[in-house]
Amino acid sequence: MNFKLINNKFWYILLAFCAFLVAMYGLTFRQISYFWFSPFTWNQHQVPARIHFITGPIVLILGIFQFSVSMRKKYPTLHCWLGRIYVLSLLISSGSVFAIYQYSAYGTVVQVSLLILNIIWLLSVLVALFFILVKKNITLHQYWMTRNYALTCSAITLRIIFGVLWGILGDQGTAYQIAVASCYIINIIIGEIIIYQYKKYQIQQNGCFIEKSQDTQNLKINN
Repeated sequence: MNFKLINNKFWYILLAFCAFLVAMYGLTFRQISYFWFSPFTWNQHQVPARIHFITGPIVLILGIFQFSVSMRKKYPTLHCWLGRIYVLSLLISSGSVFAIYQYSAYGTVVQVSLLILNIIWLLSVLVALFFILVKKNITLHQYWMTRNYALTCSAITLRIIFGVLWGILGDQGTAYQIAVASCYIINIIIGEIIIYQYKKYQIQQNGCFIEKSQDTQNLKINN
């Protein structure tokens, strides 16, 4: 996927840095039940909570490598195996969310938003699998994996929005509700922008290819 946005070195490094920070947060701080203070508490549901805080970061980190064009070209077998781990981790993580979303802090808005996010997160990867395994359509597979990873990165967007709004509003609950309800919508839009840019790139490449083919034919005719 030669997406100009994702392949831009600055944005790619920034995304990788943010993904690493959020992943480490889930793998370290979130694993210590001592810090599961109210209202963020899963003490009665520690197993699914810990599973989510382990598998979610794995998905977040692996996605960075999966969208590396150079790595995919040089190591296609590794790309496939990392993809399998990505999907398996996502399925496990999504399943754990179904078990704990109703215990999320700050009420119905957060709970419903997390449920919606989890459903479309799961469906998007299943559609991506359908296009690569059944239809053998690499392009549509890439489109849907882009949508899926954009949803995965909602974990990053959520924390950015939450931190900013908490600082502005001074109300943790309201800030968290807005962050959870908006993070995946923002990332869906970003995902569609990336796909749109890629489609434009494809059209330009196809146009250049057609022009080159016509020039070659004209050259042969003139000769």
